[in-house]
Amino acid sequence: MMAGPTDGVAARLAAVCVDARGRLRRFDIWDAAARGALLVDAAHVGRLVETADSISLHPAPTGFPPLDRLLTGMAAEPGHPLTWWLDHGDVTMPEVAEACVALGGWRTRRGLLGTRYGVPTALEEQPSGEVAAAVEVLATACGARGRWPEAVFAPELVPTGSLAWICTTVTDHLELVHRRNLRAAGAADGGSSPYY
Repeated sequence: MMAGPTDGVAARLAAVCVDARGRLRRFDIWDAAARGALLVDAAHVGRLVETADSISLHPAPTGFPPLDRLLTGMAAEPGHPLTWWLDHGDVTMPEVAEACVALGGWRTRRGLLGTRYGVPTALEEQPSGEVAAAVEVLATACGARGRWPEAVFAPELVPTGSLAWICTTVTDHLELVHRRNLRAAGAADGGSSPYY
């Protein structure tokens, strides 16, 4: 079981996505990143295990509702690859943030200008180790730090240690999602190539 909402990769990535005014903007790639971060959390707590020739899923409850919902869906439809769940899972980044609020980890203020999140100071001080490294590579891949999403290269994945296999799967797919979104934006704008 996860110790709490502020301990996981998904909660920490959501905290990175909250801006200085407490806003959590909506981007398709951030929803895919949230699902990816949940998969990393699943690997971290032993619910998703890489074996010699496959991936083993153990959908026992973790205590974090977005992760439990994703694992339940994966157990119900075992024929899909992990990348399918990154695109089609039914968990979004705001749902991760709302779960952190519901579990008492974050504060929230709702008003005419939308929801504002109060992220605990402890989340701003990233821990060392595999979890911190996983948050960093996912933040890079989805552009969570106010920059464009960027490719993640093998040396950046080394500090993720035992989570490198799932972080590689997630960050590689987020790069594809970003390129797909750029192509779609270029096509909608009438251009023949994506713009930045």
